[in-house]
Amino acid sequence: MRVTVRSLLKLRAPVGLALVFLTVLMGYWASRVRIATSFEDFFPKNDPNIEIYQKFRRVYGGAETVTVMLRVKHGDIFNANTLKKIYGLQQEIDGLSGVNHQEVFSLASPRVYYTTVVPGALLLKDFMSSGAPTNEQDIQSLKHLVEVHRGEVQGLVSNDNQAAVIHAAFGERWLDYHQLFNQLQAIKKKYEDTNNEIFLAGEPVVRGYGYYYLPLIGILFTLAVAAMIFLLYLRLGSYTMWWIPVITGSCSALWGIGFAGFKGYDFDPLMLVVPFILSARDFSHGIQWQGRYHDELQKLGDKYEACAETTNAMLPPGLLSILADIAGIIFISLGGIPVLQHLAYVGTVWLASSLAMVFIFQPILMSYLPVPQRKPGTGLLARVAPQKLQEILRASTEWLVHLPIRKGPVRWVLIWGSVGFVVLGVISGARAKVGYSSLGTPLYKPSAKVNRDLQAIARYFPLDEGWVVFESSSTFPNAGNVLDPNVLRLETDLGREMHRDSRVLGYSSFSTDIIEPFNRTFHYDFPKYFGVPSDPRLAGNLWYLYLAGTAPGEIERYISSQDCRDTCIRLSLRDHTSDTLSEVEHRLWRFFDQHLASANVPQLKIHYLSGIGGLYAAANHVLYRLDFLNITFVLLVIFAFCAVAFQSLFAAALFLFACVLANFGAFIYMRWRDIGLTIDTIPVISLGIGLGVDYGIYTVARIRDEMMEGRVLESAVVIALKTTGAAVFSTFAVMVGGIFFWAFSPAQFHNQMSLLLMFLMATNMVAGVLILPTLLVWLRPRFVCRYEGMPGAAPVVSDHERGKIEQGLWTKPESITGSR
Repeated sequence: MRVTVRSLLKLRAPVGLALVFLTVLMGYWASRVRIATSFEDFFPKNDPNIEIYQKFRRVYGGAETVTVMLRVKHGDIFNANTLKKIYGLQQEIDGLSGVNHQEVFSLASPRVYYTTVVPGALLLKDFMSSGAPTNEQDIQSLKHLVEVHRGEVQGLVSNDNQAAVIHAAFGERWLDYHQLFNQLQAIKKKYEDTNNEIFLAGEPVVRGYGYYYLPLIGILFTLAVAAMIFLLYLRLGSYTMWWIPVITGSCSALWGIGFAGFKGYDFDPLMLVVPFILSARDFSHGIQWQGRYHDELQKLGDKYEACAETTNAMLPPGLLSILADIAGIIFISLGGIPVLQHLAYVGTVWLASSLAMVFIFQPILMSYLPVPQRKPGTGLLARVAPQKLQEILRASTEWLVHLPIRKGPVRWVLIWGSVGFVVLGVISGARAKVGYSSLGTPLYKPSAKVNRDLQAIARYFPLDEGWVVFESSSTFPNAGNVLDPNVLRLETDLGREMHRDSRVLGYSSFSTDIIEPFNRTFHYDFPKYFGVPSDPRLAGNLWYLYLAGTAPGEIERYISSQDCRDTCIRLSLRDHTSDTLSEVEHRLWRFFDQHLASANVPQLKIHYLSGIGGLYAAANHVLYRLDFLNITFVLLVIFAFCAVAFQSLFAAALFLFACVLANFGAFIYMRWRDIGLTIDTIPVISLGIGLGVDYGIYTVARIRDEMMEGRVLESAVVIALKTTGAAVFSTFAVMVGGIFFWAFSPAQFHNQMSLLLMFLMATNMVAGVLILPTLLVWLRPRFVCRYEGMPGAAPVVSDHERGKIEQGLWTKPESITGSR
């Protein structure tokens, strides 16, 4: 290794220029990255729910729907002013860019109608065909029509007539969330007044708020970076050239963002916290290298030798740490969710670039720059703390660095407390919630405007929809097509079953909405004919009359094509929480298990659950399995790499214990805060798993280095904690100092994840700096103790001195006072 590093320094000019060229190239691609949201990328592509959604979304409507509710404060909606607003909202929303004009529904929509019987014909009339009524007589006539035909406006006008909604679907590929959000806010401002309130809901609105808060998120990002640089200065500012980790960290960021631009990936506004975490990780490696470089420079007095010795000492643990970091994020790509795959690939390149930037470019850069000079009287404590506080901090530090080598109750509290923490973490992980657990979006606080609007609308109308698709291998008029009476009766029976579930607020199918009422109407409204006709030809005739009498696109809400091979059943769901979706799926499975065989339609294939509810259900199917696989693979990789790096299975087992100890604390925290595993939280948890183990790797590597120079284990632990331990704490402070500002984000996701990351970093630091050294001293494993007593630069400490070490009373010999 030493020969390799020195050879690299001899080739520093071409290697350095090559890295600069690649960084500039990546900078070009970084400039091409957009801050944008792709709704499709948040769900697993290969899940059956997603596949059926992709197949039928163009005819049955997409999941990108917006709900605009108008609610009156006094009276009901049947007044001239409010009805005029409803009619105006219909026209405004139908004119928005990207809207599907065939999927805009409201009381004022020409696609919402009622049936009247006249001699020789059935007439379909919309409720506000001639515009909003202006006189009291017309208003009361409209109100009467709504009361009589309540079923036709179910889900559009509330039962108490105090609210009405406009539902609109948008094309996903051409949707600009930022533009749409601004247009909706302008419409809201235009139509609200003292008696009419307007509320907005839907996935485009939720995602649009990310752009609304983007300037504030940008300010928090800037403050976080400034805090990290300030804390970096406090750590390394006693030397000139303290800013070098900022340069290498920024270059690593360019590599990661440049790779995203090269691949055409976008950054969602709410996911900007992830690139920040990756940048903080790059900073930490640079800080570790720079701190060790100052130690070596002080010892050797030659910057070239210091660069070589620092890289020789730091590259093995640094490489192991970076591999652990990469392992923490790369495996989230296994779930097949595009946004997680993109984060995994970008994060891998971003973290891997630290190897080039910190352990190749940073020593090359330092070899060209002047020798850093130490500024007298500018230590961290001297700059920020009064004398009395300095004394307290020094005493506390002395107590902490001697804590792992002390015998007595403190050691057992650390050991058995860590075991209990692991057990609690495993139990919490086994009971981790998957998906959303409350009404609204967990991306924002319950008091946020987006959630207040969602809660207001949910009082009157369902906000989520799930599809059940019947697909037949037979076409009309052959037996088994979706107009077969057996299939229609299956739809009706399913409706009766689903209405028993309080989570299902509405049910819509071709059988219940069209066939049954039309059959009754054509038989002079005799109630006994409200049902499925026994003759498939009559069912076909009713379908044809509906097709011929409605506007293009109407029939496609139920049956996608004229060969009648598929039909869509729509379930209006109370919410898309994990409990709701899993119970609805289970009820559907139980119904078809009991009734499908007896329906005698072997040509029929059933698909469920799709629509927006099905998309979230698909994510839930993947997330728990993905989290389990991710943790399993990360722990296996860390075990394997540590076993190779330290040439000991016992060492690998110790690191595995520390990793589980620190990172299963995430599940304890998430259970305490009632946070579920979602598409948004998985990458943050995964990063925490990989990033925190670095602390233990650097600390144990330094202990082993000190042992290899002939020191006893106790003195090696104390020296390692005073040097590398201090660097680890500085790294922890820099990361936490930057993450801290995200706790003030308007996005609850940022708040929860920043607190979770600070908790993870703290538990990892305790595990790496206190628990692991305590276990080493207690167990005295061979992978470090085999070096004890080897001839080297430092003498072996006597048994008498070892006893003083264990009591915390030992004064280090002069030969051990210095550190490498």
